[in-house]
Amino acid sequence: MLKSAFLLIFLTPLTALAQPTWQSSPPPAPEPVEVFRSTIMANLPTATMLYKGDWHYEISHRFDGSLSGGYDSLFGLDYRANIRMAFGYGISDQFMITLGRSNEMDNHDLQIKHRIWNASNTWFSNALAVQFGLAWNTDSDIAQKLNQVGVSRNRMDSDNFQYYAQLIYNARLLDNRLAIGLVPSYLYNSLIYSDVYNVSKRQTFTMGTYYQLYLNDMWGIWLEYSPTLSGYQGFLNPSNLRNVGNQRSHDSLSSGVSIETGGHVFYFFATNNTRLNSTQYLVGSPYTADPSNWRLGFAITRYL
Repeated sequence: MLKSAFLLIFLTPLTALAQPTWQSSPPPAPEPVEVFRSTIMANLPTATMLYKGDWHYEISHRFDGSLSGGYDSLFGLDYRANIRMAFGYGISDQFMITLGRSNEMDNHDLQIKHRIWNASNTWFSNALAVQFGLAWNTDSDIAQKLNQVGVSRNRMDSDNFQYYAQLIYNARLLDNRLAIGLVPSYLYNSLIYSDVYNVSKRQTFTMGTYYQLYLNDMWGIWLEYSPTLSGYQGFLNPSNLRNVGNQRSHDSLSSGVSIETGGHVFYFFATNNTRLNSTQYLVGSPYTADPSNWRLGFAITRYL
């Protein structure tokens, strides 16, 4: 009896020391809020990414007829449309790649985007990303136009390739209801016909901006503006290279509504720019922002 009591007194402190100290785990950090719900606005990229292994599909239309045509042209819908289609893939949560094509000049583009950071709290969220792109213009009409002015070129000629880089900063303000984006961009070889005019490769610098007000979890209204800061802002694909006159491009402006519905993000808008792929859009719009020049457009992103 005495021996048992001695063992109990001696071993109790040791047992207490051997017991693990249990503490409640800290709550997991909240997932950063995506500032925008799609990887692209109507034209400019956002810092939103695809998750690793995810795919998405993009399709965009810009109708060439103006709204000012009224019902006789169904507000421009009776005219031809410029179309872009693209597939994107998430290499990792911070890297994605997109391959697209526009029917304007059979322009194929390859984009690689990397997100540098994404942070948020209850009242403010922001993200920073970079995007690099390569475009290849393959339209057979390009060679035909060049032949008319005595210039020979095949599809693999370096003048048919264009390159660009974009820095993308996004932020949400006002209790995460207002989202803004700044996208300074650089485009090399803005004019693929520079050899015709015996000039060096053209370059273009733009400062893209966009703003979106989230009305609720489904609806938003937005504005996108992309002025050219310096460099080339001229014609893209004239019908006659001998007679381009004073053709120039103008700053791009778009505005409309966005709708998110389970895996889809829709943009419906009016715009003065009918160009789609980045190397075409960054050169500017063929039309001024006068209301008589506005066209209808839409863009859809579908997550697969």
